[in-house]
Amino acid sequence: MPNRYLIVGVTAVAALLLYIDRICISILADPIQLDLELSPQEKELALSAFFFTYALFQIPVGSLADRFGPRLVLTVSIVAWSIVTAMTGLAWSFGSLLVFRLLLGLCESGAYPAAAVLVKRWARPEERGRFNSIVLFGGRIGGAFAPALTTTLGKSLAGVGVAGVVVGESAVNWRGVFVLYGACGLAVALVFWLFVRDRPQTEPDGSPTPVASPQISFGRMLKLVGGNRKMWYFGTLQFCINVPWAFLVTLLPTYLKDANVEIGLRGTLQTGILLAGCVGMLLGGLLTDAVSKRLGPRWGRSAPTATMMTVCALMSVSVSTSQGLWVVVAALAITSLCLDLSLPSLWAYAQDIAGKNAGAAFGFGNMLGNFGASLSPLLLGAVRRAEGWEGAFAVCASCYFVAAIFGLLLDASKPLDAAGSVQPSTVR
Repeated sequence: MPNRYLIVGVTAVAALLLYIDRICISILADPIQLDLELSPQEKELALSAFFFTYALFQIPVGSLADRFGPRLVLTVSIVAWSIVTAMTGLAWSFGSLLVFRLLLGLCESGAYPAAAVLVKRWARPEERGRFNSIVLFGGRIGGAFAPALTTTLGKSLAGVGVAGVVVGESAVNWRGVFVLYGACGLAVALVFWLFVRDRPQTEPDGSPTPVASPQISFGRMLKLVGGNRKMWYFGTLQFCINVPWAFLVTLLPTYLKDANVEIGLRGTLQTGILLAGCVGMLLGGLLTDAVSKRLGPRWGRSAPTATMMTVCALMSVSVSTSQGLWVVVAALAITSLCLDLSLPSLWAYAQDIAGKNAGAAFGFGNMLGNFGASLSPLLLGAVRRAEGWEGAFAVCASCYFVAAIFGLLLDASKPLDAAGSVQPSTVR
């Protein structure tokens, strides 16, 4: 029987792939736009499309992880999104690219809800922040290295044809990159299926794992999760976070292009900014567990989130008023660091309050959050054209300030119960 550290490690590898496959398009967007002759609005819509279906299917697929087990759901998800990633390399028009991006969002939607269920089952309550941070760290490492890795692969594969199509006018083989990433994903799916199990055979104290209680119906679960104001606080918070966060993984290369940064350095700068988030992710789990132990579940999950969102807001204000490229890069790196310091707290909050419906509860918050991410390229792109990048960063600052307010409203000391209300309880 695998131990819990192996489980969380393999899940982190799956998260690494998840982020590589979703973020690589941001650095390839300009070559794709050139080769497929896309307008700026079509490029932004293609970047946005992934997040729409990714958000829309969070609750249904998250509930499948609760019902059928995270091992099956996540394995199927990895296989499906890897196939779609490879197919993206065959896109021949805006319409085909849009379809592939919508399908990728659908296929990836079950990944993090299933991962949240795994962590809840395998980690002790006082370890959830740390275990969450390891899984999220895997994702952030994938996201951080995706720009530089993708740029290198795109140039290295020049001259290699995909389905009879060779490198286009852009001179970057983005088609080959997508196909290669898709093939790697199938290998990761096999490893995940072989090494991961749904739950441990024994509890941390050595006693047998209790038999899972029957799952409630999807409709009753949806009423339980969607009918509680605390879940709406949780979801609204994530919506406000993801509008500005998505800039880092969609429009940041466009901003750097407008700042006359050449494409190779764009990937390096984006990687550096996202690497700062990796550091925050590792520290965030330790932070929320330590604060929760000292202050209890009420402020242990709430205080880190509200504090980090306030710092992000201040950084966005500084970016909106600065004209210096390196000042902007430094402020965005600090933003990335603070964003990811807060995420283990949010995962632990959903696991603390949701009981056996952790996948659905996490999916609800992630759904609203990714509706924000879906809106982000369209909203920030429109504001940029009307008011310049200064206006776009001012929108980001406003979102972070609102997120800080909702962060203060999180209360992990009152779990959801099976009847759809909340009741004081010990966090389990």
